[in-house]
Amino acid sequence: MVFYTPGRTTSYPTDQVDTGLRLHFLGGAQEVGNVGCVIEDKTGTRVLVDYGLSPGDPPSYPDECPSVDAAIITHSHLDHIGMVPWISANHGCPIYSTDLTRAIAPMMWHDTYKISKIEGHPLPWDKRDIEETAEVWKSVQFNEKQTIDEWSWQLHPAGHVPGAAMIEFELPECRILWTGDIDVRDSPNVHGAKPVSADVLVMEGTYGGREHPDRKEEEERFIQKIQDVVARGGIAIVPAFASGRGQDILRLLYRADPRLRVHYDGMGKRVTKHWMDHPHHITNADEWTRIWRWVRRVGSKSDRKKALHGDVIVTTSGMLKGGPVLWYLNRLKDDQESAVLITGYQAEGTGGEMLLENGCLPIYGTLTQIACEVERYYLSNHCGHNHLVEFAKKTGAKHVVLFHLPEEAIEPLRTSIEANGQVVHIPENSKSLHIPI
Repeated sequence: MVFYTPGRTTSYPTDQVDTGLRLHFLGGAQEVGNVGCVIEDKTGTRVLVDYGLSPGDPPSYPDECPSVDAAIITHSHLDHIGMVPWISANHGCPIYSTDLTRAIAPMMWHDTYKISKIEGHPLPWDKRDIEETAEVWKSVQFNEKQTIDEWSWQLHPAGHVPGAAMIEFELPECRILWTGDIDVRDSPNVHGAKPVSADVLVMEGTYGGREHPDRKEEEERFIQKIQDVVARGGIAIVPAFASGRGQDILRLLYRADPRLRVHYDGMGKRVTKHWMDHPHHITNADEWTRIWRWVRRVGSKSDRKKALHGDVIVTTSGMLKGGPVLWYLNRLKDDQESAVLITGYQAEGTGGEMLLENGCLPIYGTLTQIACEVERYYLSNHCGHNHLVEFAKKTGAKHVVLFHLPEEAIEPLRTSIEANGQVVHIPENSKSLHIPI
């Protein structure tokens, strides 16, 4: 548990910015997730971008955020929004994002609050703070210019998931592009990100030094495994993130074989309804009406029992850390004909990582061996190494700041981007990075 004393326990410096640009990472520097960064220039304007937490046992949190003029949120994944209720409760500043991100965030917080109670890891915010956040949160459309004091800014599509945004800041002395989590490739539900010219690029580097398999080939491999498991009489369990991966899987399965009996459980059902209420963020939104009629949505205990006689179960949590997936695994753990198909990033210490490494995971407090086949598929909605390097080059940025990346990604990505002729900066958490303009 992290205890903050607002205004007294932050790592943010007290001196003013005289020249250039200050970036102060509260979290997310040289680590994946836990993102929060304060940007300030000599005008005294101070903006927070994202404020997340990283799920784990125990969870990790960013530093306390100082007083800011506004907060802008790139998308609704927990490692970018998990601590936002603390901001509204303690600073009361306006918060901005796309309308879809704003719609999804509260359910993510309520779920986080519930899990924190179960696991005994108290949060620095409570349910009342969620209500206060709704009062100060404002929706912004893509390419709609906004102002904060002497800065202007706008959002651009980031790929990654529907509603995810890059932020373009226009300051008196420079233009900044903050990518958030990006993917330049088209995925089943959203088009890829396009580069925006900037002087300073702040870019995620999750997959620096690594390339993804060809997306279409990996999707075909995944579908083939589903069909193999069903043919041998097993059930394919697909742990999936509530916002993004689960919906990608459903669309892939529907297009590949609508005869499959696919059951959908967990918080992703509510997220999908928000997607359908915001169709302007989704590729071919009309198809979701047909998918929603086709998929067998689990809403009761009897529905879960029926799912055990189906072909595929798509359910939260994507990292096998809580959620209905544990209920299903507890019942299918000895079934060698069934399979657990991992399709998303697995953070250190999560059930998904333990299952991949050791063939077991905690289920309701008991370390449980899983006899099912376990396979991993790389369906990431982040850029791979070469796409990151090319994206950086196309922005024309003189300075590139890398964040949201593991230690092993730093040098490969730094070297490749420097070969573009760009200056690379690797920030540290709790320390200010000064960029001359």
